[in-house]
Amino acid sequence: MQNKTIELTERAIGLKRYSTLQLINNSHVNFQWEIGKYFIGMNKQDDEQFIASESLNLQEKWGCIFSVENIKKSIVFATLFTDSIRAGVLAATMTWKYLKVLLLLNDAELIMNFSKKCTDENLSIAELSKLVEEVLLEGHDSYAAKGKGRKGSSEKLYQIQTHEHGRNGDLSFLSTDILIMDGQSALASDGIINNLFPDRDLEAFLKMDILQNPGT
Repeated sequence: MQNKTIELTERAIGLKRYSTLQLINNSHVNFQWEIGKYFIGMNKQDDEQFIASESLNLQEKWGCIFSVENIKKSIVFATLFTDSIRAGVLAATMTWKYLKVLLLLNDAELIMNFSKKCTDENLSIAELSKLVEEVLLEGHDSYAAKGKGRKGSSEKLYQIQTHEHGRNGDLSFLSTDILIMDGQSALASDGIINNLFPDRDLEAFLKMDILQNPGT
């Protein structure tokens, strides 16, 4: 296939913006997993005093991304997902703000199932929090038996009409690699597909001018 030059259409730019946000979120979630592995590797995952001290020292230079809450969530994340590959799967689809809600379930398989539900149904943080609260109140087995969850055309979120230039002319196919769809206005503005922008802690971390930090 020939190399295709990007066209600066609204759709093309939107997809590039989305893929850029995906990369940022992917790196962030993987980084949080590595933070958790650091404390576990030092056998300090249950040492409240050490976590508080490390958090204070790190926040002075790097901000609230190293808050006690984030560190503890990172430890839970790395404890539940010891395999970097499975952690990476979550990083490819979840933002840290969504994953922090899912980690309340304290069950790796349930978290994986709910992460798919987030993208299938374009759940907002509020909707996800409500579902997680129901599971915690009713229990995993009870919730699953009721088969809760709204039905929707989840396949639409994964389908993009794509054109490639081949020897026999343009080839058209549906891509399932990007969680987005045509007519983005049809998606809930507070759902996960339109809610990928980094949270405030990460945004501050990314905007930081490290040259102003002595000793770097």
